[in-house]
Amino acid sequence: MSMYICFNPKKMKYFINSILFLLFFSCKPVIVENTATYFGGEIVNPRSNFVLLLKDEKVFDTLLLDKNNRFIAEYQSLDEGLYTFKHGLEFQYIYLEPTDSVLVRLNTWDFDESIVFSGKGSSKNEFLINLFLQNEVEEETMFHYFNLNEDLFQTKIDSLTEVRENIYQGFITNELAISEGFQKLSNAAIHFPIYRLKEVYPYYYKNTHQLNEFPEVSEIFYGYRDGINLNETSLLSFYPYQNYVINYLYNISYQLKEKDSTKSNLTVNVLNAVIENISSEEIKNTLLKRIVVNDFLKSERTCTIDNEKLTIFLKNCTDEAYVSQVQNLVNDSKFVENDKPIPNFDVVSYNNKTDNIIDITKNNKSVIYFWSTEYMSSDYLVSRIKFLEQKHPSILFIGIQMTPEYLNVLTEPKLKTLDINKQFKLTDTSFANNFLTSRYPRIIILDNNGLVVNGFTYLDSKNLGQELNKLEIN
Repeated sequence: MSMYICFNPKKMKYFINSILFLLFFSCKPVIVENTATYFGGEIVNPRSNFVLLLKDEKVFDTLLLDKNNRFIAEYQSLDEGLYTFKHGLEFQYIYLEPTDSVLVRLNTWDFDESIVFSGKGSSKNEFLINLFLQNEVEEETMFHYFNLNEDLFQTKIDSLTEVRENIYQGFITNELAISEGFQKLSNAAIHFPIYRLKEVYPYYYKNTHQLNEFPEVSEIFYGYRDGINLNETSLLSFYPYQNYVINYLYNISYQLKEKDSTKSNLTVNVLNAVIENISSEEIKNTLLKRIVVNDFLKSERTCTIDNEKLTIFLKNCTDEAYVSQVQNLVNDSKFVENDKPIPNFDVVSYNNKTDNIIDITKNNKSVIYFWSTEYMSSDYLVSRIKFLEQKHPSILFIGIQMTPEYLNVLTEPKLKTLDINKQFKLTDTSFANNFLTSRYPRIIILDNNGLVVNGFTYLDSKNLGQELNKLEIN
C-alpha cells in the first residue's frame, strides 16, 4: 500500500491560477471570462495515449494526449460532482465544479503518490488525495489493533477520526467557500473508512482470539448507524461509501448466521440483507452483482453459484447487463469440464504465428491463464506469474491476453519481462471465446495428458497454490 505523503501546496489567488493555466497550455486561446470548466494535465511515462473521465462509473469523455503527453478539455454547463479520471489501469477521484480549471500531473510509475493538482479547484482535490493516502496507512496500521477490547479499540478509532478531522480543518481554513456537495463528500471520505473498521471489528476480534462466537458489542459502539443513509445514490461510485455498506451488510449477516442455525449460508444472508435494507434499485443491483460474483470466485475448487443464490440474484436484480454477466459466468464455468480433455482452440503468438492450445501444452502439466487489463494491473499480473513460475518450475504457465488490442506485451514495461514464448493473443474467431463470454479472467489447469484438473479458477484463489502442489506430485 502507498505511504502517506502530505503535499503542502502553496495557495494561489485565482488570477495566478489562470496565468499558470494559460502558460501550461499556451496553444489555447486567451480566456477573457471563465464561464466553462476545464480539466487537463500531463502524464509522465504514459501507458496509453488517452485519459478517461468517468461519471458514476460510466465514461464521460475520452481525452487524447498530445505529443508532449498533455491533455485538456473544456466543458460548458458541467454538473458539479465526483468524477474519476483513469489512465491505463490506475484511477483516482476528482471533484469538479462549474468554472473550475483543474490541472493534474502524475507519473504512472508511482501513480497515487505522484499526483499533484494545480489551478482553480485544485485544493479540494489535494484534500481528497491526502485523505485517500491517509486511509491506506490506517488500513495497514489498524489490523494490529483488532485484538483490543471494545473500549481500547474505540480509543484508536477516536484517534484516527481526530487526525482526519484535522486534515479537513487545515483544508477549510484556506477556503473561501465550500459547496454543499463537497461538504457531503468530505464527510463521507472522513468517516466511512472509520465506520467500516468498526463493522469488521467483531469478525477480526473473534479470529484473533480464536473464539467460537462474536464478542458482545455495545449499542453505543454502533451509534453512528442511525445517521447513515444506505440508499445514497450520489455516493455509489465512491469506494469508501460502497465498501462501508458492503461490510455493514456482511456484519449483520454474520451475526444472523451465528444466532439462527437455519441461516447458515452467509452469502444467502447477505443477498437477503441487501434486499431488506436497500431500496435504491441502482445500489441494490450493484451490490447483488458484487456479492454473487465474489461468492462465485471464492468457491472451493471450481467456481460455481448454487441454485439458491442464483435464484435470489435473478429474482431481485433488475439490471439486464448484470444479469447477463452473471449468467455468462455460470455458463462459462460449465463449458470446460473437469477430468475431460480441454476443448482445442487457436491462439496467436506475438510473432503473429497461429498455434493451438493442445500442441502448446502437449505432455506438460499446464496452467493456462486468460487475462485482461480491465480486471488486473500489469504489475500484479507479472509479479504473480513470476512468483508461481518460481514456486512451481515443473508446470508450464501459458498466458493468453483476451483483449490484445489494449496492451502490447512486447513494449509494455512490465509485461515485456515475461517469457514472450509463453504469451499469446486470443483472436475473435478462436473457439475459446465460447467459454469466455463474461470476459472475466480465468485459469484452466491441465495434467500432462491434457485432461482438465480445474476448469475455472483464478490468480487470486487462496486454493491455487495447494492445487498446483498437488498437480506437481501426481
